[in-house]
Amino acid sequence: MRAMKFPEAGRAEIVEVPVPAPQEGEVLVRVCSAGICHSDVASFLGKHDVRRPPVITGHELAGEIVEVGRGVVGRRVGERVAVEPHVGCGRCVFCRQGQYHECPQKRFIGVGDWTGAFAEYTVATEAVCHPIPDRMSYDEGAMLEPLCVGLHAARRAELKLGERVAILGIGTIGMMTLLCVRCCGPGWVAVSDPSGFKRETALRLGADLAIDPTTTAPVQSIVAATDELGADVVFVAVALDTVLQQALSTCRRMGRLVVIASFFTGGALTARQLQVRERLAIGTSMYTADDYRLAIRLWERGHFPELASLIAERITLDQAPDAVAALAHGKQPDAIKVIIRFE
Repeated sequence: MRAMKFPEAGRAEIVEVPVPAPQEGEVLVRVCSAGICHSDVASFLGKHDVRRPPVITGHELAGEIVEVGRGVVGRRVGERVAVEPHVGCGRCVFCRQGQYHECPQKRFIGVGDWTGAFAEYTVATEAVCHPIPDRMSYDEGAMLEPLCVGLHAARRAELKLGERVAILGIGTIGMMTLLCVRCCGPGWVAVSDPSGFKRETALRLGADLAIDPTTTAPVQSIVAATDELGADVVFVAVALDTVLQQALSTCRRMGRLVVIASFFTGGALTARQLQVRERLAIGTSMYTADDYRLAIRLWERGHFPELASLIAERITLDQAPDAVAALAHGKQPDAIKVIIRFE
């Protein structure tokens, strides 16, 4: 089969590799759509902590089950599925409590020898293959992964009806967080991002205020718009120290600060910054099957009609190496999601 491989940092190429064989409890999935994530770009640059070249990565995917391994009883050949791209050990306290996304020994698709979604086929355990509705496109199925990041973050924040929310950084994850926050009945939502296109998109998706941080101070704007109190909940969706400090200053007394972005370096908060105003700092990482099932139900009920419109470009596998390089070098700053299509 054909796949895109990062043989070393800064280089991507199309290669021929064997089709993986499903082991006991696994299925073989023909990848139909795969999204390019910022973490894939970090992997391409050699800056990701676990997705290190040489690797065939990619973890946002939907496709068709074409083979089932021994012992598979819940999935069948021909099913259209979105794949939740991680598997816990099944034995630790986190796995036993259904919190396998925090399993210390969990495995990720596109890490090590588990071939990722930037290939024509991949394997997955039957438990992480979520059937998608017939009317959901494979492109939308692939976008369930970043959508579930936003959904898990919104659930971790325990948003209450009418609360005022700020989302700093509205790339893919920030935009998905906005969609999911919208489901919780916020009283007011502000976003901040230097991209004019993304700010306009966020306003179209329901944001009340969209701030350009290069020309307007986000902290002063949000505090002024909230009766000098600040936001009840602030989501940090870009891994910049300046944005983290903006988020802290934007968060009201006894408010919640939710960190979604992956800070591989930096990102320090002091105890005093949290203690003096009784702010609560919440970390959120990935998702579980509960998030996938809820996201699919919400989609079926019409809560995410704009999902497909957030796709900036649909490309072929042959175009993927150039697309990753362009994203890595900042040549598509307005792109929310680029999808590789295998059909």
